[in-house]
Formats: sequence, C-alpha cells, structure tokens
Amino acid sequence: MAQCRLILLFASLSCLAVAIVDASAGDSDPIYKGKNASNIVNSLLMGSPLMVHGIYKNHSISVGNNGTAAVTVDINGGRKEKLGDTPVKYHGKWPFKRVYGIQEPVSVALSALNLAMQFHGWVSFFILVNYKLPLRPNKKTYYEYTGLFHIYGLLAMNCWLWSAVFHSRDVDLTEKLDYSSAVALLGFSLIVAIMRAFNVRDEATRVMVAAPLIAFVTTHILYLNFYQLDYGLNMKVCLGMGLAQLLIWAIWAGITRHPSRWRLWIVVIGGGIATLLEIYDFPPYSGFVDAHALWHATTIPLTYLWWSFIRDDAEFRTTTLIKKAK
Repeated sequence: MAQCRLILLFASLSCLAVAIVDASAGDSDPIYKGKNASNIVNSLLMGSPLMVHGIYKNHSISVGNNGTAAVTVDINGGRKEKLGDTPVKYHGKWPFKRVYGIQEPVSVALSALNLAMQFHGWVSFFILVNYKLPLRPNKKTYYEYTGLFHIYGLLAMNCWLWSAVFHSRDVDLTEKLDYSSAVALLGFSLIVAIMRAFNVRDEATRVMVAAPLIAFVTTHILYLNFYQLDYGLNMKVCLGMGLAQLLIWAIWAGITRHPSRWRLWIVVIGGGIATLLEIYDFPPYSGFVDAHALWHATTIPLTYLWWSFIRDDAEFRTTTLIKKAK
C-alpha cells in the first residue's frame, strides 16, 4: 500500500510538469526592442552615461550568439536591478553576474561536481564488474547490462562536460553541444530504463526497442542543430523522456523485491521533485543562483545514489546468475 502511495505521489508530481512556453518577458521591453547589438556596443565604447552610473557593475558585456541577446541581457538586467525591479528573462535566459568572464559561475562549479560524481560512479562500476565480481569462463561479466551502463556513463560525463562549458560561455556552438548531449543522455537513459525494468536480455529484442528511440533522438538533435533551436519543443521532449523513465523506474521499484530498491525510490522521488525546478523557474538570487543552478546541486547526491544502485544491481544479478548456474 505504501508503494502504491509513492507511485501516486510521483504521478501527481508528473502531472504538475506542464511546460508553458511563451516569449520571455524581457523580449517585449521597449528599450530592448529599440536597440540592436551594434548600437549597444557603440554606446558602450563611447562611454554610455548608464555605464558611468554603475548600471553595468559586475556584468560583462559581450555580443551573444544571435548578435543581440547577451548584450541586452546584461544591460537591461542591470538596469532593472538598479531600479529595484524584478529581473526578467531575455530570449529565455536570466541576467547573471559574471566572475572572471564566466557567465554562470555557480552552474559551472556544480556541473563540474556532477562530472566528477559521474566519473567516480562509472570508474567504481567498471572496477566492480571487471575485477571484483566473478567473470564468466569467456571472461565476460555476468551482469547483462554492463555494456549499457558503460555507454550511459560516457554519455553522462560528456553531458556534464558540455554543461560546464556552456554555462561558462554561452555561444552558438556551446549551446548546441550542451542541448544535444543532454538530449542524447536522456534518450539513452530511457532505453536503459526500459531494458532493465522489463529485463530485456535478448539482443534482437534490445535492437527492436532501442532503434525507434535512437531514431527519434537523432532526428531531434539534427532538428535542433541544423533547422531550428526550438527551446520550447526541446523542453517538452526532454521533460517527456525524463518523466517517462522516472515513471518506469517508479513502477518497477514498486513491484520488485530488489534489495536496493530504496535507493531507486530516493532517486526517482528526488528526480521528480528536482524536475519541478526546471519548470517553475525563479530569478537568480544575488545574480548567481537560479532554479537551474539548484537543479544542478540536487543531481549531485542523486548521482551518487544512482551509481550505488547500479553497483548493487550488478552484484545482485551476478549472485543470482551464479546460483542458477550451479
């Protein structure tokens, strides 16, 4: 009964995850609409009065990937802070205070910590399955999902690497690499969830399950990179894949008798709550910490628990298969 309540709780959280995508409030700012990148840069080079009065204090000025956004974010964001107004988004992004040229220092630091946690988790898993647990006579691991989690670990580290780079310097290339790597990781995580929850071990069946999802993810990445970087569509795709895998893991954790299912429950519930930070956004506190940065912070302990579950699962499956072989 308690497990059913947890599943219902997670389902309720999932229902709250309805992304309403509109134009950013700052895009309609009369000052923003009345300026363009060249006029703004020229006014800065000539010594704008606003600059003298400290409107741009702690804000680095640089031309963004669309020639306008990054400049006006810092200018109008600073103007609104000076006037005591609540900061607004421009092109879907908050104005941040920079440190040594780093656009979002807190998110960069937390992305680096997530990268370190993923590396630690993957290396510990690699050592466990290859050196600590018994191997088959052909020197392969007993754990049927070893290859999948190796690929997952590499995709996760790649994702957090580009997250750190993107939050450090937001340009067209780093943005596309960050978004693409995140979509690839979410898509493959969904494949892993389906394979493990439904105990798919036959190679032909794995290909039949993975092929449509890989095709969808690949098409979406190509669309973002070569047709249109649609933030609203990408948010919906990422939320859909993320919530789908969390729901799969939640149901599986509710019906399995896995000895480490409690770790999975924490990851699922924590991940569901953390997802709300991506949906219900708020301005950066003191110009540094916004909802996205907090989401980065929540994933650090969840990553540790997630890799702990994977290692426990490898031990559990290896022990089970060895007993069956005897």
